[in-house]
Amino acid sequence: MYVDMAVLDEECTRLACLMADRSMEHLVVPEARSPEQQGADLEAEFSSELENSYGRIAAAGSDPECILPSMLMGMAGKLAILATDVSLRGNRDAAYVI
Repeated sequence: MYVDMAVLDEECTRLACLMADRSMEHLVVPEARSPEQQGADLEAEFSSELENSYGRIAAAGSDPECILPSMLMGMAGKLAILATDVSLRGNRDAAYVI
């Protein structure tokens, strides 16, 4: 059982940047969509991105059964939350913080 940790880390960082970017957009840009539509759109976007990340990690030689999408999303989500918080407190770009 093998997981390419460098690619896993890269994909986690990429997903976290995407999540943090969407969080910052939500905080500073007025939203014309309903909360339900916004949630559905975000879910579709993240599902697609998670699928792409899974594919890249597997293509790097990782055993597919060792890649847990829920773990990847959980790690990226925690990193995004921390980065958004630090970004707001320090007036820095969330992607820079990540």
